[in-house]
Amino acid sequence: MRTLRIPNRWLIAGVVAGMAMVGAGGSPAADSRVPAPHADGPPLGRTGGFGELTCIECHLDLELNALGGALLIDGIPASFTPGAPYVITVVVEGEGMGSAGFQAAARFREGERAGEMAGSLAPLDGRTVVRSEDGVDYINHTVAGSELGPGDVASWSFEWVAPGDSAPVVFHVTGNSANGDNSPLGDLIYTTEVIVPPGA
Repeated sequence: MRTLRIPNRWLIAGVVAGMAMVGAGGSPAADSRVPAPHADGPPLGRTGGFGELTCIECHLDLELNALGGALLIDGIPASFTPGAPYVITVVVEGEGMGSAGFQAAARFREGERAGEMAGSLAPLDGRTVVRSEDGVDYINHTVAGSELGPGDVASWSFEWVAPGDSAPVVFHVTGNSANGDNSPLGDLIYTTEVIVPPGA
């Protein structure tokens, strides 16, 4: 996995489309695990951070961070001011994408509070929703938010209010560039993390 740092922007991307596993007759290879689609958001705890699973657990046939798509996070500051609000935007792109989704969490990176929620997350529109588990808030797409925007690109914006504590924060984000067939096959899953120190 390669993460590129652009001013206030983190990008993990591929260039060439990944190929789905194909069984006899040209159909997707069968798998005994066939999870239900999650158009209204993934199960909680799928960001890949602090030992969590990712969406690849249900989207079965391509490798994590395979070539062919991109996960981009915009608006995370190089360092944060405690208590300040920031608008964060997650963008997912992919070849043949028919729908898309994401999940993100912001937690303290280290120390006694490592893994605890850092600050607060809030939707800015009906494309995202915040849900909580074990004291951690996760933000992810809604049913409406799984639809693509202009240019067949999916994006979601939400507010992060930085914590009052002056301790490093880590964002874990997972994105799904889905082919829209409501199956667990042929989807591109990306995950990355961004570490944000407090300002001086």
